[in-house]
Amino acid sequence: MPPVSERVYRVQAPYQGNAVHLYLVRGSKLALIDSGAADSPASAVEPALRELGLAWSDLDFLLNTHGHADHAGGNGELKALSPETQVGIHPADAHLLGGADAHLHSQTDASAIMRLMGRDDMVAEREAVLRRIVGRSSGVDRELTDGDVVDLGADVRLRVVHTPGHTEGSVCFLWEAEDMLFSGDAVQGHGWRAGLGPIYHDTTYIASLDRISSVHPKVLCMGHTFGWGGVLNDPVRTGNDVELTLQASRNAAAAIDHAASVAVEQLGPDAPFLQVAQAAFRELVYQLAITWDRRTDVPPAAAGAIRAHLLAHGWHAPAPATAATPHS
Repeated sequence: MPPVSERVYRVQAPYQGNAVHLYLVRGSKLALIDSGAADSPASAVEPALRELGLAWSDLDFLLNTHGHADHAGGNGELKALSPETQVGIHPADAHLLGGADAHLHSQTDASAIMRLMGRDDMVAEREAVLRRIVGRSSGVDRELTDGDVVDLGADVRLRVVHTPGHTEGSVCFLWEAEDMLFSGDAVQGHGWRAGLGPIYHDTTYIASLDRISSVHPKVLCMGHTFGWGGVLNDPVRTGNDVELTLQASRNAAAAIDHAASVAVEQLGPDAPFLQVAQAAFRELVYQLAITWDRRTDVPPAAAGAIRAHLLAHGWHAPAPATAATPHS
């Protein structure tokens, strides 16, 4: 298990052929930042605790950067293993701790975008994935809002920085004494998998990047190996690589914004979503090296950010349809 510093350890949890990165932070108390998917507590966190000579009973806090399945899908399983651990999450994402159905009903989940694209056939696939990676529901012991401090003792104090965009309740945790920021998915470069593009659902993502820059982190501990063009495959960035990652994230968002502006100007504000999204996507393929998804013409992962910028440029979203069956 690679240490980030004397008090911080990175836990790599396998996830859909890649990984999500969780962090154990030690003061006189112990915190885990994010729980991973449903199988992560048993398969990744427990071995990490053993390696440090610790047990579940030593874990005081589980702090979620946001409620998506790959970061909080393991909350219920972790609480079953460690009932005394206190769970903290921003109130805007607390509903996502309600199990797979909560995600399927969320307008920021990929399933909502799939419906908007007219791809109901893909929703069943999404539901199957969610029911595999999202464990049982879990409660919230502590709501985390901007400026709150989680004091772990021994001079380790984590300040909550609200960074919406990826989700409404996305937060970062800043250890000010070390200028270390645990960012979850708030800083995305060009995406966590080559060809997907950054995943966010509101243009507040851009303001959140500026907010992160304003706290001047010297160490950036991310939830995935966000990069650009194959550059930088370590989820922990230091020195100049921190600002390079933030700038790549801004550049990607600016490219999406420009593409959305062009698409709305060409096709008008009332064009069907798939048509206007395809036009925007064509502008992005070469700029962000996004892989073309032949089944949909627009990868659902990229469509969320495109939709956010289309709305910002005056595109009129249709009223949400009522799903016949339950629907990051």
